[in-house]
Amino acid sequence: MKARTPSLAVVALTLFFGACNDDAITPLDGAAAGKGTAEVLHTISPRLSADQREDAVSALARDAFRREHRFLDAVDPEHLFRATRVDEAAIEAGAWTPEELYQIGGQLFNFTFTKEVGYGGKDLPAYGRFQRGRRGGPDAPRCATCHWRGGPAGAGDAADNTYLGGDGNSQSSGLARNPRALAGAGLLEIVAAEMSAELAALRASLTLQASSSGKAAQGVLVTKGISFGRLTVKPDGGVDSSEVSGVDVDLVIKPFGWKGNAAKVRDVVEDELLLHHGMESDHLVAQGDPARVGPFGGIDPDGDHVVSEITEGQVTALTLFVAMQEAPVEITPVGSESTVLAAKGRTLMKTLGCASCHVSSLPLASTTFTLPSRGGGAAVTVDLARSGADPRIALDAQSGAYRVFLFSDLKRHDVGPDLAESRADRGAPAAQFLTPPLWGVARSRPYLHDARAVQLEDAILLHAGEAQKARDGYAELGDVERGAVRLVLTTLTRASRLVTQ
Repeated sequence: MKARTPSLAVVALTLFFGACNDDAITPLDGAAAGKGTAEVLHTISPRLSADQREDAVSALARDAFRREHRFLDAVDPEHLFRATRVDEAAIEAGAWTPEELYQIGGQLFNFTFTKEVGYGGKDLPAYGRFQRGRRGGPDAPRCATCHWRGGPAGAGDAADNTYLGGDGNSQSSGLARNPRALAGAGLLEIVAAEMSAELAALRASLTLQASSSGKAAQGVLVTKGISFGRLTVKPDGGVDSSEVSGVDVDLVIKPFGWKGNAAKVRDVVEDELLLHHGMESDHLVAQGDPARVGPFGGIDPDGDHVVSEITEGQVTALTLFVAMQEAPVEITPVGSESTVLAAKGRTLMKTLGCASCHVSSLPLASTTFTLPSRGGGAAVTVDLARSGADPRIALDAQSGAYRVFLFSDLKRHDVGPDLAESRADRGAPAAQFLTPPLWGVARSRPYLHDARAVQLEDAILLHAGEAQKARDGYAELGDVERGAVRLVLTTLTRASRLVTQ
């Protein structure tokens, strides 16, 4: 068996993204604790500049670096992958800054996985368009294959759809999922965690009240202005969750996935590595669930003769790369007529009821993204207001506090029979979908979970169920008013940056 060794011969610039420091090139101290030997850490800043010449020079430097490493790949195909084998203990000891880990994670995000490093499995095809249960495809050679539209770590086209939980042979057996853009992922985890904590506190309060009074206690589950129904707790501690809506009975807000299936970026990263690439993390292998990691047991459960395919340190680096993506932006139209139309569109979204689910913003108490240690060490923390790709979250000018302008209530809703699937997805009912955050929507076409909507108009008119009234109200508008609503959605985008491909 081949074990992947943690050589750090090169710490490279990711293909598009750069890292987060200001200097163009920073030498890496090879004697630093836990870093081993290294050459040069290229840190072309991802910070946005008003100077187009500076942006162009940075883009060309990234392109030159990528071309150089194509030559190096031809000589030593695994050198870039080895450079990502950072040690988790060294990370927890502070040997790597979040900015450096962001860069290493970006390198891994763009790496083309091969059989030599663990791609696939003994009992899996070389490429499986339709996934097999919880084993996956594999259906892509690298993360960036499907996350490309609209910018770094972006969305995917309809051709990039994956088909989850199928029989491995037919499209109809799987659940179609279009790749979601990853911008703002770290902020989504933080705001969802704050909401989950508030719901847990409400449940604890009702439990104490019922125990003290000897009578059932009932309360409304409201967090950050969003209602998730009512919860009843009995004196013996039993819980009646029949009136809970839009969230699982555990009251944990899960902002990731079209159905709201995952609460943490790290969980998504590990699952996607497994499902799309057959790359198994040491953590998942240790859990030993054959339905996920394979039937062959031991330290090589997928039977491909490669062990330790993805280390805990690599999971941490890739998680930080995703979590530290920039916050999407809203760009106000310049022309006076467009500005008036955009204001009209925002009003219409409220009066039609669109904004009752696509809530424009939610308050945020903290901007710190925390990645707890799974080995008993120190947690890795990143302040997303200070570190990560630009633009970052900033204090809201009106409230003086942090707000996440995500245009979602992070709640599941029934959207009607036309969009309903053939079965539930990991507990989420067939017709229920998480309200997708609309930030960056202008750069993420096509739309909806299965990419069936080519235009924003198509996506709006396919709404039904709880959104039927808002959809019908939109359909009855005149051309100008409908255009005003679409104009607002078009302002929800990502900051422009020069990239080379």
